Amino acid sequence: MLEYLPVLRQERRRSLRVAVLYAAALLNEFRWTLAALAAAVLFGGFLFAITPIDGQRPPPLTALYGGWMALLAQPIYNPPPVWYLSLLCGVYPLVGAVVVGEGVVRLAMLMMSRRRGEKEWVRIMASTYRDHVIVCGLGHLGIRVIEQLLAASIPCLAMERSKSARFVSRAAELHVPVLIRDMKEDQALIDAGIEHARAIVICANDALANLEVALDARRMNPRIRVVMRLFDEQIVHKLSDAMDVDVAFSSSTLAAPIVAALALQGGGGASANGNGDGSPKVISSMMIGGACHVAAELTVAPGHRLVGRRVDELERAHAARLLARTGAGGTQSPPPHDAVIAAGDRLVVHTAASNLASLS
Repeated sequence: MLEYLPVLRQERRRSLRVAVLYAAALLNEFRWTLAALAAAVLFGGFLFAITPIDGQRPPPLTALYGGWMALLAQPIYNPPPVWYLSLLCGVYPLVGAVVVGEGVVRLAMLMMSRRRGEKEWVRIMASTYRDHVIVCGLGHLGIRVIEQLLAASIPCLAMERSKSARFVSRAAELHVPVLIRDMKEDQALIDAGIEHARAIVICANDALANLEVALDARRMNPRIRVVMRLFDEQIVHKLSDAMDVDVAFSSSTLAAPIVAALALQGGGGASANGNGDGSPKVISSMMIGGACHVAAELTVAPGHRLVGRRVDELERAHAARLLARTGAGGTQSPPPHDAVIAAGDRLVVHTAASNLASLS
């Protein structure tokens, strides 16, 4: 239990910070209503404070109470002793109906928008985020990015132009705020907390709009990490070199390594699925130094040439790194260099895609 105490304290501090930011956001939302209410109470209190009653002026708190009650049509003196207090008590109920009533109605609408996940509430919630990731564009790519960020416990919020977009409801299910705004508007990025964000992922289907938002994000927050989707691979390379964009990518470039790696797997049926005949199954791919690398899983069949070999021998012979080994004794990640591979072991190996066939 003691090892969890630092985590619990950190979670409490985060919850307290969010609560403070949330209260500050509500105060900012109702700042003009509160300012008008305070001005009315102070002015009414001043008039009560300068009015002697039975030869004595009321204490300051009593005077302020008189100003407040006048707004609620409940004067503390009945009838008021002087003409200006009579005028105040006649006019202030109308002022109170406008100021207090407007605030109550707006608060009720805000609570309703919270329940429905509407833009007013989403904007307030977005203002409480710090060190988060902004995902612009809720298409197939955008929602997958959000799912991966949440899996890594990284706070994020989304921005989508259309409320009817396919994955808006999915983001709501994941409790991710979705700002229904045009990402090209400066105010939209401000409402998304661009000043406090750690990164922005721009993955809409409009390449020019993506570029515009990338430049705006860098202008508003020079420290933010900008990841931008484009569709022309030549433009991707030119922008990465010429402009202040951290990562520019095209979907086809990202997909090509894993498609090529899948083509390097064994034949059809059980072979392609790595079901025990020694043929590896690609589970992920990446580009490292311009070369395609893969993480592959294979089950060592009886009689396979890897049976009886040590982990360090496998790594040297195949220019690979053994990430995990699951055998009779459980899973080792990573396994010891002197561990001996046995028939039935399931291995997860990282290697260049060109070396994958040598593991079969």
